[in-house]
Amino acid sequence: MLNQKSSEFVSVPQAKTSGLQILRYQFMQIWQVLAALLLIYAVFFILSPAFRNVDTLLSIFSQGAILAVLACGTTIVLISGGLDLSVGSIFAVVGVVVGVLIKEYELAYPLAILGALVAGTCLGALNGVIQVVTKVPAFIVTLGGLTAYKGLAELLGSGKDLSRFPEGFQMLGSGYLMPICIMLGAALLTGLFLTKTRLGNHAFAIGGNEEVARLSGVNVARSRIYYYMIGGMFAATAAILEVSKLNFAQSSRGVSYELFAIAAVVIGGTSLFGGRGSVGKTIIGMLIMQTIIVGLAYLGVGTSFQRIAIGTIIVLAVYWDVWRRQTR
Repeated sequence: MLNQKSSEFVSVPQAKTSGLQILRYQFMQIWQVLAALLLIYAVFFILSPAFRNVDTLLSIFSQGAILAVLACGTTIVLISGGLDLSVGSIFAVVGVVVGVLIKEYELAYPLAILGALVAGTCLGALNGVIQVVTKVPAFIVTLGGLTAYKGLAELLGSGKDLSRFPEGFQMLGSGYLMPICIMLGAALLTGLFLTKTRLGNHAFAIGGNEEVARLSGVNVARSRIYYYMIGGMFAATAAILEVSKLNFAQSSRGVSYELFAIAAVVIGGTSLFGGRGSVGKTIIGMLIMQTIIVGLAYLGVGTSFQRIAIGTIIVLAVYWDVWRRQTR
């Protein structure tokens, strides 16, 4: 039997635990990144008067919701020891697909959403199948996917007016409430998948030691395909949310989104080496990034320096992960 205690998201590993014990255990797993978020927020709260209102707080959540949904899938892939650089391009393809289905084929938007989700899931599955069959490293396979899927998005969207969608579809991304609810729903589903399903638990086992997982009876190849499928599905969900929010679709969307998603996951404490992490930390990592971006913007700092700040934090987060592994 596989040891399930490797997960940082699992509840207290006793047979019977109270709800309070479970909450306390989970809080102890995220308190460091949560403390970092609160500290960063407090600094900008003090430095910028414009930062001190509820609308700013809500905008941080809603603006980060799209990338947070994308990062949920990235969390699963990284925990399993994989890497997906193509999710930004899958995002672009799905955005165009949902636009084409609604505007060109005049499908009802629920059917268009379903078709777009299937498209994203299939592209994710293709990444997994290619990697498993060819044994080419995930970095190379998904780097190729990044370029190929971007070209596919451009072909599908060329010369098409993909804007002015039905009001029902626009409601998915409008305001603060719906994006935040979708983000929290995605995080909840990811957490339940990682902690309550065998396939989710296998992600930690495969990421921790693939050979041991294989010897324990885990079908590693099939599991990896499923993880990339889930990553594609979350990329599709994020794309649908953005198209709804902006009320238009463009093949140029999604550029560098995969880097922001990986950054959120790493800042949240999920290991790039696999076997450790949680979606709760990923959401906090995304909020840390978004708080820094919004806070620096309020202070008049240009986008170039914002990127330098985020890049520095990413390097520090990876260094912390490496140092923690070496000192175990």
